[in-house]
Amino acid sequence: MEPKQTRRLRMTFETEDGPWTLTISDVKDGLTASEVESVMNTIISQSIFGIPPTAIVKAELVETDTVQLV
Repeated sequence: MEPKQTRRLRMTFETEDGPWTLTISDVKDGLTASEVESVMNTIISQSIFGIPPTAIVKAELVETDTVQLV
């Protein structure tokens, strides 16, 4: 069987309660570090989630190949 590849963007922020990670599936090809940083800064400045992030910790593009065996 052909492997199925998935791509996820994992963005980690600092909060008052410790690190908080937001994962986005099916990210576009060619995503740049500056685009990700801009989005992360917007998330921080707009406080759109219940846990308000205070700083960027890191961002990672995670690619996974899954092969179904049975």
